Amino acid sequence: MNAASETANEFIFGPALASDAEALVSIDAGSPQPWTARAFMGELGTEPPSLFVLRSQGRAVAFVVARRQGPEMDIVNLAVAPALRRRGLGLKLLLSVIDRAASSGVETAFLEVREGNLEARALYQAVGFREFQRRSGFYRDPVEDALLLRLGMSPIDRLKAPRNAC
Repeated sequence: MNAASETANEFIFGPALASDAEALVSIDAGSPQPWTARAFMGELGTEPPSLFVLRSQGRAVAFVVARRQGPEMDIVNLAVAPALRRRGLGLKLLLSVIDRAASSGVETAFLEVREGNLEARALYQAVGFREFQRRSGFYRDPVEDALLLRLGMSPIDRLKAPRNAC
């Protein structure tokens, strides 16, 4: 795969497969608390699906774990392969999982993010997530606050969401 020539339009969103486990572990390896293959495998086979990927040339290059419970969805992990970051893939992945959830009746999405993860916070804010709670000293290595974010996905909530200038 030639990372320099790829655009966000060349990636396909869909449920993860068991054969993706090794790639997912590799993508998440740089996270402060990386997931194991066993953790990813535990997300497979859930109904509705909770583990989704972006694929390029048949290989998973980004993933999101989004668990649905009734009209709510919790986004518990999201990562893009290091060589492909800052190309719009996180946005494509996030919008894809939100669109899928909204079309199946999800009304609200939640997630938590480290206060110091400024790139992730900017992504979530651009999509319309808003902070509604702070957990002081929640994370370790380093000690850091967790910000809990919420996204209303009803048609009225979506009308209130910020718009990007075109």
